[in-house]
Amino acid sequence: MSILLATTSSFGTACPEVVQIVKDAGYALETNPYGRKLTEGELLELLQKHQPVGLLAGTEPVTANVLKQASAYLKAVARVGVGWDNVAHETAAELHIPVSRTEGILDQPVAELALGMMLNALRHVSRHDRNIRAGVWKKEMGNLLAAQTVGVVGCGAIGRKVAELCRAFGARVICSDVCTVNNSDVEQLKLNELMAEADIITVHASGSECLIGADQLALCKPKAIFVNTARGGMIDEAALAQALADGKAGYACMDVFENEPYSGPLAGLDNTILTAHIGSYSAESRIAMEMKAVENILKDLA
Repeated sequence: MSILLATTSSFGTACPEVVQIVKDAGYALETNPYGRKLTEGELLELLQKHQPVGLLAGTEPVTANVLKQASAYLKAVARVGVGWDNVAHETAAELHIPVSRTEGILDQPVAELALGMMLNALRHVSRHDRNIRAGVWKKEMGNLLAAQTVGVVGCGAIGRKVAELCRAFGARVICSDVCTVNNSDVEQLKLNELMAEADIITVHASGSECLIGADQLALCKPKAIFVNTARGGMIDEAALAQALADGKAGYACMDVFENEPYSGPLAGLDNTILTAHIGSYSAESRIAMEMKAVENILKDLA
């Protein structure tokens, strides 16, 4: 029986029905035994062990080396997610391995997480919670989202959804993008201009390039809030931790990290809100993503 390998950390947990769909289509399903993001070596090990015809991929590195070594049996790759910069597309095309993704499904959950992080930081929700648990009753004055200028870095589908939600709260929204943004409600600026003007900087760009480093952080307002729900490494984590510690930035709200699981200096600061790459982790979106990914890979294999 041909095999599909699912490498996301919890495939089928929110949606057991998707496992039955795979079986009904005539495939056996193998899943990630580590319960976390795989390394390139671990992915290769699983591919060589199971020799699947299809890969339901997470965010692990599906490199040119991986694809070449698996090309004798691997016939299709389906990302369970929208970002697919972790897949070596040119090599996949050369090997005639189609690559698909679940576009549109993550716009709402990722945007809602980014919004929740902004509100948490503005009103110091996590800090108040930690204080009370430690026996400290101390009120700390917060700020309204309606009074902020929100800078959206990367104004694709998710960035546009974040802009929409922030405007619903009454915030002013500005953006920076390599492409021209056709939206009369959002003023487009160069990145350095956005850094100097925004009270909240939220990253929703694609790719893996570091967009915000020490030079950009030096331009920001002392109480600026940084949100990253896009890709780890897009904000220089060491430089951001230093800016937070020195009082040159206000808050960091991070759902993604250059190395996961994360154990770096941001975890030792009080003015951070850190989550374990949960942007897609709403039951509704996980179900929709897994269903769409299976639909995509079955279509490509057919």
